[in-house]
Amino acid sequence: MEKIGEQLLGIDLEKLNEINGLNTAKEILQQPKVWKDAVLKIKNNKNKIDDFINNFLSIEDSRIILTGAGTSAFAGETCEPYLTNLLNKRVEAIATTDLVASPESYLIKGIPTLLISFARSGNSPESVHAVKLANQLVDNLYQVIITCNEDGKLAQNTKEDEKSLLLLMPKETNDLGFAMTSSFTTMVLSAMALFNMSNIEMFVEDVNKLSVSVNNFLVDNTHKVSELVNEKFERIVYLGSSTSKAIARESALKILELTGGIVNANYDTPLGFRHGPKSVIDDTTITVIYISNYDYTRMYDLDLTREMLAHRKEDKVVVVGCNIDKSISDKADYIFELDNINYSVENEALLPLQQIIFGQMLSFLKSINLNITPDNPCPTGEVNRVVQGVILHDLI
Repeated sequence: MEKIGEQLLGIDLEKLNEINGLNTAKEILQQPKVWKDAVLKIKNNKNKIDDFINNFLSIEDSRIILTGAGTSAFAGETCEPYLTNLLNKRVEAIATTDLVASPESYLIKGIPTLLISFARSGNSPESVHAVKLANQLVDNLYQVIITCNEDGKLAQNTKEDEKSLLLLMPKETNDLGFAMTSSFTTMVLSAMALFNMSNIEMFVEDVNKLSVSVNNFLVDNTHKVSELVNEKFERIVYLGSSTSKAIARESALKILELTGGIVNANYDTPLGFRHGPKSVIDDTTITVIYISNYDYTRMYDLDLTREMLAHRKEDKVVVVGCNIDKSISDKADYIFELDNINYSVENEALLPLQQIIFGQMLSFLKSINLNITPDNPCPTGEVNRVVQGVILHDLI
């Protein structure tokens, strides 16, 4: 039961109810708990999952496609670099919106394929149609459905298929808010866990460490993120490398969604940003740089950070990462330090999952700052929680 005077993300519950923001606040804050629930559930189904995954991985010359629409597509993009490195196998993130629009450009008849679908509701028309098309075009198709809704079409359509594995997230992750938050991060962690079954005990331990760290970050940084939100900015750019590139993309989408497009958001990699996109910077811009923990990649992230600080005028530079050099922390407008966690397993995507918490907090609090209702930032219906208006066409 909620207590009188209680706050979530620094906002009184009474006000959150008034401004239609309670669901999104709860869903951001529940992530550390639901992550632990999700990976424990996977651990408890180890034998079934192990058999399915190992059966597919034993097939020579096969490929893995990670797919979804919108934020669910970015879940696949987050996992792609990690799984490519982990499996030493062809892993590709291809959005359902691409698969549906041009299936023969991406689906190869003679190559055994594991299609991993990420879906909050499992009712997105493109997600359902992408599976139909893959079954039509690929001779030997396996599927993993990672979804937050057991009643969704994706979940229902694959329950009796022996070449499909249904992975249901905790019910709380079927986010009621407009923007995907806990659904996104929990699906990413679950996809990683699927391919760590031989180390699942250590993976669970890593997620427990991650959860503690994120809980602490949420408590310790709400006031500081609120200060940043009060800055007058009209543009924001998120930059990240490898798995953090997809996190940068998701962060940009979050602020677009939750501010109803009032804040113009972009994303790129630190190296790619110099090649034209840097032109977006003006005096109303905030640049957020997600710093990698990998020494080689980190050098490029820090190089760009120094360049941005040297060229800065009225724009603001924000750095989010671990062990930030003093030469940068003394100059950046805002520094958000993350815990440098000693993980048991080499898990590249876990640092970016700390970073997206920052992006979610910033988007939510900026929405409130602009007097927008976070749970339904587009009440006139031009954009919907589950996409509408898509006409699906059969393959000719």
